[in-house]
Amino acid sequence: MNTKNQYVPFLLAFVILFGLFTGFGFLFPNVDWTWIRILICVVIVSGVIISWSLIKNLHWVQAFREVGFGKPDWRAVAIALMLGALLLSFFPIYSTLARVPLVLQSNWLWILVGIITGVGITEETLFRGFVFNFFRGRFSFWRSATYSMFLFGAMHLFLLLWLPLPIAIAAILLSILAAYPMAYLFEHGNKTIWAPAILHTAALATNLFVIPQEMSVSLSLLWIGMLLISLLLVFPAGRALFKEKFYERLAT
Repeated sequence: MNTKNQYVPFLLAFVILFGLFTGFGFLFPNVDWTWIRILICVVIVSGVIISWSLIKNLHWVQAFREVGFGKPDWRAVAIALMLGALLLSFFPIYSTLARVPLVLQSNWLWILVGIITGVGITEETLFRGFVFNFFRGRFSFWRSATYSMFLFGAMHLFLLLWLPLPIAIAAILLSILAAYPMAYLFEHGNKTIWAPAILHTAALATNLFVIPQEMSVSLSLLWIGMLLISLLLVFPAGRALFKEKFYERLAT
């Protein structure tokens, strides 16, 4: 299939996968959240691999690797782990300064499984392994990241349905900006999802804690600010570890 003819099946596949991703929760409102996330992960990852295989005319094993499940560059993973640790330091610092104990949810480990599968792996496979990766085969890094940003940001518009307005708006703006550092980690991580999936998982760490209702808005906005700082640090950290000028690889 030539390059121009790939756009229609790509867009069709994305619409179907995006519909499945956003629709599962509404179809099964009474099913445990983590089980839904695991099911979504299986369906979306399988769908991405099958779609990539058909669009690119590849064996599914090669498609599996090309959408982000290969061996990562350890430096990209190291950046994600360091920034993830920085994010997690927010909770003891905030708890100490605000003199409010932040207690882990009783089932925090099970919630973490849902975050890893349904957010870290699923979203990064769909938006970096499939969407960004597709455009990257045709355009520069910045142009590809911008195209994927529109789709990634659009998905987060659903936050307006269930989050307080200030938090929803801040989270949507953050998701728009996040498309670039996440794509950077994918690109520099040997085109694998592992580094952005780690950082994406850490970004939802607030779900692991019992947040007092009266503090939910203020803490969430502070957390979003912390996320923004961490995402901006991806680029200087990458420049330091990869020993390259900022635009050397991304300009192509």
